[in-house]
Amino acid sequence: MSKHAGPDRHLPLDGTRNVRDVGGYPAHDGRRMRWRTLLRSDELTRLPARTVDVLVDLGLRHVIDLRWPEELVRAPNAFRRSKAVRYTSIPLLADDPTPHAGLAGMYRHVLDARAPQLAQVVRALGASDGLPVVIGCAAGKDRTGVTIALLLDLCGVPRDVVVDDYALSARYFASPVAHVEPDDWRHGSLVVDSPPEFMDAALEHLDAVHGGARRLLRRQGLTGPELEALVERLTEPMEA
Repeated sequence: MSKHAGPDRHLPLDGTRNVRDVGGYPAHDGRRMRWRTLLRSDELTRLPARTVDVLVDLGLRHVIDLRWPEELVRAPNAFRRSKAVRYTSIPLLADDPTPHAGLAGMYRHVLDARAPQLAQVVRALGASDGLPVVIGCAAGKDRTGVTIALLLDLCGVPRDVVVDDYALSARYFASPVAHVEPDDWRHGSLVVDSPPEFMDAALEHLDAVHGGARRLLRRQGLTGPELEALVERLTEPMEA
């Protein structure tokens, strides 16, 4: 099956630029990622009611916001007070290491220094109301990209597929869109770097230094059965 077969991967929802589903990707043991179960996004801060309704109608039960606390104050998440959807704030970075480390270095930094926060994300997903989930940050490519890559690696998605998924972000910021308000920073054409080689290097680092997603998370106290249960919920048997 094509890794892009199935429902629409990109959801061009009003008030967003980069909401994407990672469903359909091949996983371990002849399985695939479930559609409409794990989504990634840019900030969900200026959503009209109709977009909130669309996401809830898709089955959304949980939003994980990876942004810094000051970002949450400046641009609150539309789901922070939702009665229908659980909202979880997990600041993935204590500060921004990008200026001195570069993007590729920042991705390695997340894996090396923020493993407790990554484990916190995984534990949140494992809760009874943890899925279906949207995980997002500001642009939905760096903090979100590393987190989604870790989850896809946990599920056994091939590295080239994970890299290709990460690289899609640049496409969805390249041209202006009508469904984002003109005074939103995401409205016009934006150069958003998501070079495939950066994520490929991060995944190589994850394997070489941490032994892959499963071992990294086990060292943070997550058990084998907990991880297997989450993988079971995130994946399904591949259709013949």
